[in-house]
Amino acid sequence: MTDAGTDTTRHTRRRVVIDLVVTAVLLLPLAIMLWGSATDALQHKSATDWQANHETKRALQRNALLIIGLPVAGAVCGWTIATLRDRPTGLPAARGALAGAIALWASGIVLVLTAFHGLTGG
Repeated sequence: MTDAGTDTTRHTRRRVVIDLVVTAVLLLPLAIMLWGSATDALQHKSATDWQANHETKRALQRNALLIIGLPVAGAVCGWTIATLRDRPTGLPAARGALAGAIALWASGIVLVLTAFHGLTGG
């Protein structure tokens, strides 16, 4: 027989793994798009227009910071809140990372819809 504490620990570990896998699945397409953009920028690098090259580099850096930064910020917030409440930190950190990835997708969808709305003159 198993006791309730072991079942709860096993369930919590399973939830942490599931949340981290879902976070990775949400971030993978964004990382692939960033990689494609960086490869495209490298192939179309101008030999004379250093300002455009610099702006492209800065845009790629900003995008990479968002893709990595939001889930990490969510994980840090979840870990900090759990620590302040004297609770285990694994699940809140994983859920914070997941919330950061979802927030990243939500903001991207809002930006695309706003741009589309602006293009259609609505």
